[in-house]
Amino acid sequence: MEEFGVLSLGSRLKRLSDYLFQEVQVIYHDQHVPVSSTYFPILRSLQSSGAMSVMELAHSLQLSHPAISKQTSKMLKEGLLLKDMDKQDQRRFVLKLSPKAVKTMAQLEPILQEMQWLLEQTCQQRSEHFMQAIEHLERQVHCGSFATKVLERLEGYQLVPYDGAYQDAFYQLNMDWLQRYFSGQIEEADHQLLTRPEQMISAGGEIWLAVSERGNLLGSLVLGPPVNKMIKLSKLAVAAHYQKKGLGQAFIDLSQQRAIGLGAKKLCLETASCLQAARQLYEKNGFVLMPKTLPSEYRRADMYMEKQW
Repeated sequence: MEEFGVLSLGSRLKRLSDYLFQEVQVIYHDQHVPVSSTYFPILRSLQSSGAMSVMELAHSLQLSHPAISKQTSKMLKEGLLLKDMDKQDQRRFVLKLSPKAVKTMAQLEPILQEMQWLLEQTCQQRSEHFMQAIEHLERQVHCGSFATKVLERLEGYQLVPYDGAYQDAFYQLNMDWLQRYFSGQIEEADHQLLTRPEQMISAGGEIWLAVSERGNLLGSLVLGPPVNKMIKLSKLAVAAHYQKKGLGQAFIDLSQQRAIGLGAKKLCLETASCLQAARQLYEKNGFVLMPKTLPSEYRRADMYMEKQW
């Protein structure tokens, strides 16, 4: 369909809409939310604006009167809406949320927050051409299950030692991160570590993985072997859809716990000045900028930081 260009805009938007409604329904089912995903616009409108007539809802949502009437009839039968006489005009009725719907919307709130965050991140691509923006949105939305990403943000994870079953995922997670920020600066040292992680472990280092309740890899951390009571932290990567969930902090906490447990007195790391969020995380945890005394394996690394205790 993409080859038809702007002539396929309506069909592509419908395809995208249908996919998202299906994925949201999967999320609702998993979280035991007893409503159709198609009800959301009406539920949210009544939640924010109070009682409204069918005509007012149609005007507010810019949908046809018959379409709104059909949806609200279903919602009345399911006990999600109540019909009251309009106090200002007793010739017409207005609709409002039932206690069941109010409870359902409260149950939905954390789910909606995660969906909103993920969709906002997906839509951040800037493009002067609308069709290019649509193409980017389609690629991002269809890159893995949208429902799974949202559900993983709602659920927990475990930090576990490296398992060879995650070799491909470990490689892909870190390569995705490198290509996102340093597409032209991926070094041989990156490939060596990511394709042969067992060598790091054999040398006395550790690799830790964050694994979702669904068994998917969410993040990774590499701790080098102790050298002069110092351990180097590297390959701290978090899946794009799991950002802002505190996983980076959890890895920093883990790195210090492991370093102390191994008798180290210092943690060190290399980073790039363009990674401002990473630098803020490190500084918040007591890492300080130090002069580089040895050349780095990575051209992109222009900052060296240490934390000691």
